[in-house]
Amino acid sequence: MLRGEKVEKMREKQWVIIFDGPDGCGKTNIAQALSQALGIPYFKNTDEHRYFRSDPDYFIHAIRYVDTYFTSYLETTNSSVILDRAWPSEWIYSKAMGRRTDENVLLDLDKRHAKLGTIIISPFRTDYKNVDEQYDEVKRRLPQIDKLYEEFAKWSRCHVLRINVDNEDLQHQLHVISDFLQITGNSADKFYYIR
Repeated sequence: MLRGEKVEKMREKQWVIIFDGPDGCGKTNIAQALSQALGIPYFKNTDEHRYFRSDPDYFIHAIRYVDTYFTSYLETTNSSVILDRAWPSEWIYSKAMGRRTDENVLLDLDKRHAKLGTIIISPFRTDYKNVDEQYDEVKRRLPQIDKLYEEFAKWSRCHVLRINVDNEDLQHQLHVISDFLQITGNSADKFYYIR
């Protein structure tokens, strides 16, 4: 568990942390554990599954109207948040699923989040064969989705940590993330890190 002076020092600044990666990588568990350790609110949009098949345009509208609105909120309030998926998912899944998106809005969101110092944690696995996924069309594409997350990490101006979660060791994952937050929290330079 993260404790003490290190955590107190981290609470002194705005943290915008997005957990975004292929399905079945434990994003939610890690994000919730980090939220609890740092005392930063955790948020997940529970509506995404309702619209995944029924209205693919939901996602383009979400980045155009919801993500831009929420980004403005973060820019003006100095609020901290840990997000379980956000606009990076649209960058990846629109390509993987062959649906239309708005590249200009995605680029604008990336620039704005880089300016905010947003950190993107992208858990991944070496192999996706045994991942339990409710959508067959996603399960078939998990290796491709993983590759798109690699491309996104190089494309984005935000700090990105790609962390392998094969060992399922939550405490180790939290320590790796904590170290990454310390490095990026003290630097304006972009970091891309794989562990």
